[in-house]
Parts: sequence; structure tokens; C-alpha cells
Amino acid sequence: MNKFLITTVIMALGTVTQAHAQKKNTGNKVAVEQNAVKQSKDIEKAKNWIIHVVASTLNKANGLAENTNEEAEGKHKEIYTDKYMAYKNDAIEVGMDWKMTLKEFKKKWAKDFNCEYAGIGTGYLVSNGEYGFIEVTRCVFKKKIGNSYLFETVITDTDAKIDYKREIRIVPSGNAFLIEDVLEYK
Repeated sequence: MNKFLITTVIMALGTVTQAHAQKKNTGNKVAVEQNAVKQSKDIEKAKNWIIHVVASTLNKANGLAENTNEEAEGKHKEIYTDKYMAYKNDAIEVGMDWKMTLKEFKKKWAKDFNCEYAGIGTGYLVSNGEYGFIEVTRCVFKKKIGNSYLFETVITDTDAKIDYKREIRIVPSGNAFLIEDVLEYK
């Protein structure tokens, strides 16, 4: 009788433990699904931001899109992090008189950026200083790196029919994003 009673108690405890574990796993599964939905929405928001802001900024810069009153007065919204702007400005000036050499540039920035794809001597986002109407014709999420999002992007000069292949990494900033790095491929 004692063996029967002990066996029954052990089986009952096992059933209660299993039921509790199933309930806990169901709660975790819901949380994981909610997190995946939120991340998917964040990725879509980041992608739309790149598509709109890159084209809009470049087209306004070359006079093919209308500036807002604030922009006409020189009050531009920043779309780049301060660190990326310093890096890209250095990349643009490499080799110019009294500026840093390529070796100095790499020494300064190699720990923070992939200097091989900096776009040495070229402008922001597009290599050609003289460009036509710009569209982002491809923007595909590649991966999340910390709190940043990396997108494989093609920026197209529709007038010159030139595609600029870029990997753009953006980071959330308030209700929008900032470009944290751009890998410029030939």
C-alpha cells in the first residue's frame, strides 16, 4: 500500500510540474512571437526611412526636390552620426594637399570602420559629384548588429543610369534613424 501511495504522489507531482512547464513555455512562446513582430515592424520602419531620406536628401542637395522653409534657411536635419561624418569627411579629403595620407586615414579609422569601402575621394552616398534624380531602387535588410540595422542598398541615378551599391548601417535616434556607416562598393 505504501509503495502504491508513494508512486501515486510522485506521478501527481510529475504531472503538476509538466503542466506548469507547458504553461511557462506557452508564455515564453507568446513573448518571443511579440518580439519578432516588433522587430519586423522596426526593420520595415528603418527600410522606409532609408528609402525616403536618402533619395530626398540627395535630390534636395542637387536642386531636384523642393526644400522646406527650414532647409532653405540652412537648418538641415542630420541624417548621419557625428562619428560617421568625421570619418567620411576625412575619406573625402585623403590625398589632398595638406590633408592626411591613405595610411594615416586607415590608422585613424580602422578600429571603427572598414576603410577599404570608405569611398576615398568621393561624396556622401553617391560617388559622382554631378548626379541626376536619385531613387533607392533596392533596400534589403541583411542583419541586426547590436541596436543597428544593416541594409543592402542600391542608390540609382536615374538620369545617368548609374547604380551605386551600398551597405548602409543605421541606428535608431529618437523617432527616426541616423546613418552610422556606409560601405561603398564599386
